[in-house]
Amino acid sequence: MGGGVVFEEFPGALEANPHEADQVDASRANEERETSSATRRVLIDKANKLAEALQRFQRGKYGTCEECGEPIEPARLRATPEATTCVPCQGRLERSARRFQHQDPTLEAH
Repeated sequence: MGGGVVFEEFPGALEANPHEADQVDASRANEERETSSATRRVLIDKANKLAEALQRFQRGKYGTCEECGEPIEPARLRATPEATTCVPCQGRLERSARRFQHQDPTLEAH
């Protein structure tokens, strides 16, 4: 008799398909794994860029735009310490990349 109480407390438990539950669990696990992997890639990329910024600092090149050679604005460096370009040069690079991608839509944005 005790089993009947459990089913009353969890309506639909008799109709539940254990195979569907396993598929949902597997799908959630895959989604979590993909999200975790993507997050890990982003964090590794950020750490590598910060390490490169530290190397530029040690060589006395930190804060100098790699495109035009002018100083990168201090506010930009505070917001994005790994920045390698000043705001105007970064804008030009992004516009150029968008135009190039628009010309060849098979390319993915990175």
